[in-house]
Amino acid sequence: MIRALLLLVCCQAALSIDSSSFIKQAQVPGQNQNSVQQQAASRASANIAAMVRNRTNSWTAGAPRQPLSSYRVGVNMEELESKRLKPGILILKEDIDLPEQFDARDKWPQCPSLREIRNQGCCGSCWAISAAEAFTDRWCIHSPEHTTFSFGSFDLISCCHSCGDGCQGGVLGPAWDYWVQKGVSSGGPYNSKQGCHSYPFDTCHSPDEDDDAPKCSRKCQSSYSVQDVSKDRRFGRVAYSVVADEHRIMEEIFVNGPVQAAFQVYLDFKTYKSGVYRHVTGPLEGGHAIKILGWGVENGTKYWLCSNSWGEDWGDHGFFKIVRGENHLGIETDVHAGLPHYRKHKEMFEYDY
Repeated sequence: MIRALLLLVCCQAALSIDSSSFIKQAQVPGQNQNSVQQQAASRASANIAAMVRNRTNSWTAGAPRQPLSSYRVGVNMEELESKRLKPGILILKEDIDLPEQFDARDKWPQCPSLREIRNQGCCGSCWAISAAEAFTDRWCIHSPEHTTFSFGSFDLISCCHSCGDGCQGGVLGPAWDYWVQKGVSSGGPYNSKQGCHSYPFDTCHSPDEDDDAPKCSRKCQSSYSVQDVSKDRRFGRVAYSVVADEHRIMEEIFVNGPVQAAFQVYLDFKTYKSGVYRHVTGPLEGGHAIKILGWGVENGTKYWLCSNSWGEDWGDHGFFKIVRGENHLGIETDVHAGLPHYRKHKEMFEYDY
């Protein structure tokens, strides 16, 4: 609890909020500490929103449903470069004209996962969730008759030791390599009893709460039709990084589906509501992984269309837009993708490694 209070005080100081009133309020005898945290978070969100309004009109900030510190990040940025996979160069066998606006949800309406938003809870598992989301999307996009298979993040969080440290963070490249080498089992939302393993954590309600990754298990949950995890796993055929180039990333998404990317998150991002995000204020929170599923232009500003893993109550129903073509906060530096064993339209492209 002390750690959480200190974090909120630091956030307020960085945002030029007078923290003395918060400290006095926190010391009022008998006052509910959760109420103190909520009020402090509300003041921080209001202050950020005011700064955003004064400095830019490209995006709107507001008070999120949960305390700011309950929105977790989880990418070990210092390890990204050393564990980045070899680039795959998409060689198109016919020219394509990339549209000014693109949304994977419109191109592949048969794939419901493109519209789904997951919630990582109090676990720094964004790297695993966004990877599993992209596996799921691409399995549907490239499989015969758009067959669906919902990849879970349990295997990555609990069993992929080369990926990182479970809920304490991870990296992108090894997660995709794990899909190819070991395979990933199915999963569903928290407490859903769907798939081999339901996601183990609920929504994060407390800023001083930390989830711990469960132990790796070879058995699926009893409610699932398959009990042996190895019989449930599906594999990727190939995994690769995408060259840090706006056009190359757009081509990859347009032809093969959403990609996974990492960027640096600052406190103001947690208050995002709508528009095209560009960092304005607040301290660095850490590295974060998300899924990019499209692009466009809004009021003259180019953007990437992305999905987050903080639940549907955050942002624009779980989605957000961020500046495109400037490698803003490193969004275009570490992009990963891959292909499942199923392949569709083989004649359209090949890869050079």
